[in-house]
Amino acid sequence: MKGKTWWVVGLARSGCAAGALLRRHGAHVLGIDDNSEEMVRRRWKSESLSNLAPRAFDELATGGVWPSHPPDAVVISPGVSLNHPGLAQLPAGTPVIGEMELGAAFCQADLVAITGTNGKSTTTELVAHLIRRSGRRAEALGNLGTPLCQIADELPDDAVVSLEVSSFQLETVRDFSPLIGMVLNLAPDHLDRYPDLASYYQSKQVLARRTRSDGWFITWTECTEALNWPTSAKKLLFGQDNGQAEVFYRDGSLCLTRDDRLVELLPSEELALQTPPNLLNALAAVAAGLTLNLDDQAMAEGLRDFPGLAHRQQWVADLGPIRFINDTKATNVHAVCAALQGYRRPVALIVGGSGKGESYEPLTQVLDSVVQVVTIGEEGPAIGLVLADLVPVTSADNMEEAVATATKKIEALGHENGGDVMLSPACASFDMFANYRQRGEAFLKSAIRLGAQSKVNFHE
Repeated sequence: MKGKTWWVVGLARSGCAAGALLRRHGAHVLGIDDNSEEMVRRRWKSESLSNLAPRAFDELATGGVWPSHPPDAVVISPGVSLNHPGLAQLPAGTPVIGEMELGAAFCQADLVAITGTNGKSTTTELVAHLIRRSGRRAEALGNLGTPLCQIADELPDDAVVSLEVSSFQLETVRDFSPLIGMVLNLAPDHLDRYPDLASYYQSKQVLARRTRSDGWFITWTECTEALNWPTSAKKLLFGQDNGQAEVFYRDGSLCLTRDDRLVELLPSEELALQTPPNLLNALAAVAAGLTLNLDDQAMAEGLRDFPGLAHRQQWVADLGPIRFINDTKATNVHAVCAALQGYRRPVALIVGGSGKGESYEPLTQVLDSVVQVVTIGEEGPAIGLVLADLVPVTSADNMEEAVATATKKIEALGHENGGDVMLSPACASFDMFANYRQRGEAFLKSAIRLGAQSKVNFHE
């Protein structure tokens, strides 16, 4: 690194972490962003990066003006496409890598790389939680929040990094080679970035090829695409109790096969998270624990006390027997289908936002528990057209109106055990909100205004 000039393209969280790592090891770092410097600094302030950013860059090039002198190498953030016109001007052979690739090069800890369309963040945190429960240091890093570059060079070789990996990050790997590669599921997503579904799946397939030959490739028994991907790693499956999976549910218990013997880890009713998607997330995390040879009792205890993640099937408030479920992170159709599949309580569903080019037809197959749909945002009318013949549909102009309408419907049912008002939008948030977190906070605020009691830390 010493004496070399590196460009870092994209100056949000990942870019700042990459720049700081490069400078710690002697590189001269030029930060590039298409936004104005004013907007970049405003982002640093809003995302609490004002302390990190000054240590990340020797100079800045903002507003879409790229330097004329080429660098020795380039790091791009996950949101920057490899087809960006600025990258096309680089001399042939200039290395272009992602932030995750850079971090992995400096990381001595074992890497557990977790990808898929849905469930990545929860599973990533749960894997780290089970490892810590077993007495080993673990960090949950990557696409869920803290970039790998931020602490990669500080981790000892006996630690484990549970790493959420997006398809965007996998586009730029070269030597990235995790001990464990995991694909949770695959469904249409990001079709606003990829030309077709095959291209999106192909971006994920890189993980199977890059997992170490002395490691493990883990996937779900129902993920037909990933089951057929070639890999030099050993394969381990979780999911259906079909004789092929080594982690599964049987007779009401979460079970695993260890050394050809059946281990009943714990009754599924003792899992801290009980929604259908989280039941699968628990299987996936235990599969990772099995390959890491974690203690069975420690894993069981970790599954019992895992608190879950904000904005992902999170029970945030209640109003008598009515629960308010914040699933704002469900930004694609498959995530909503996974949330509703097998749901047992009556649900008033709030759905809509800015679209990703997906079909909403799959939602028609998971409406058994849905008693009301309230649509919001740009895609609200399109979703309403698909669902209107199957379930009552009402539109709302804002989140407060949507929550009030959904709550009235559950109240009108008069069920002794109540029901759930669920925000699970199937869309991005950018038509109405700055991000999915702000959308989830608006949902909770609206519930509180109706008199609901918050179950999470919250300040108006």
